[in-house]
Amino acid sequence: MNAGRTTLLVLSALVVLALLSGGVLLRVGAAEGSPGQAVLFAEVLSLVLDHYVDPVDAERLVRGAYEGMLGGIDANGAYLTAEEVETWRDDAPADRAGVGIVVLKSGRTLQVVNVEADSSADRAGVQVGDHVRTVGDESVQNLSLEQARRLIEGKVGSTVRIEVLSSGEGFRPEEMELVRHAKRTRPYELTVRAGTAVLAVSDLERLVVADLAEELDDAASRRGVARLLLDLRNLAVGDPRAASGLSGLFASGPVLELKDRAGQVLDTVSNDDTTFNWPGSIAILVNGATAGGAEALAAVARERAATEIFGEETYGLGAEVRLFELSNGAGLLLSGALWSTTGGSSWNVDGVEPDRVVHGEGRDLEEVQDDQLGRVLQLLEDETVSEQRRKAA
Repeated sequence: MNAGRTTLLVLSALVVLALLSGGVLLRVGAAEGSPGQAVLFAEVLSLVLDHYVDPVDAERLVRGAYEGMLGGIDANGAYLTAEEVETWRDDAPADRAGVGIVVLKSGRTLQVVNVEADSSADRAGVQVGDHVRTVGDESVQNLSLEQARRLIEGKVGSTVRIEVLSSGEGFRPEEMELVRHAKRTRPYELTVRAGTAVLAVSDLERLVVADLAEELDDAASRRGVARLLLDLRNLAVGDPRAASGLSGLFASGPVLELKDRAGQVLDTVSNDDTTFNWPGSIAILVNGATAGGAEALAAVARERAATEIFGEETYGLGAEVRLFELSNGAGLLLSGALWSTTGGSSWNVDGVEPDRVVHGEGRDLEEVQDDQLGRVLQLLEDETVSEQRRKAA
């Protein structure tokens, strides 16, 4: 065995050992038999290099192993080459524009969970449920969620080529060139249905609490409107810091904490606005595409106000991604810190479980979601009637 190959095997085993031992991972404890697993990895690699019928590119093989290992942890994990590390550092997300879609990792692809009305993606026919397979010349298979989002985003007016597997066409692949643009739609919609004010939030980062407060006051002043339903379905834009404003509906003061593996608090999210509130009862509606800051809101509401949560289990995006650089210039993107409520409730990977599971039915997504909303509104109405009868008795 030549010296270069010996070095490759040793280094590969060391990286595997570091990952398995939990040295830089958040949710993975020290794995039983970690040294043995690292040796086994080196043995498998050696056997492939020695006995595979065709010559194997060892560096490519090892990179594939790293990518598969990291991509299998959660949506934040990825292996970066030295060139990709430089791109990651330089590619700051500030002042960047998208094409009108919100995506989440679904296995090895990106699933579209929201499409902005009249956006370039909407006009091209992209629908919720479609899968993005490539962005430019990059396959999204081994990219972290944040890497993929950064690829889709760019300067206003620039274009990006994506390949979409259309759910409405039996997942037929379609390539399209989309223009990046600033968001045009409102970050929320407030309506009143069946005596309940329904606040559907689509973007936490652009939501201005002062504007919303006026509309909520107006809704609360209407006769017969005592309930507020916070609809957080398909809300996957905005990390927990962006949830600070809306958290005023349930609590004031510190509401969220970001901690490292050792439990040290790295950041605290507080809300000191005691004027932003709702005078009646509040409920929350979530689904599998509720992620990040929206999950933080649901967790805070449950902990601080015993708010009832309806719908389906959420996505489970509750960790902050961090870049760990290796000695050869490459790097690892990992969930390096965990978000939780100040009471210790976290939602990373496992998501937020609803108190009452409610599904919708229909021929398409719009019908399914409207039916789900209608069922929740009926449950809230029934609860109100039961409470009134109990008090009257």
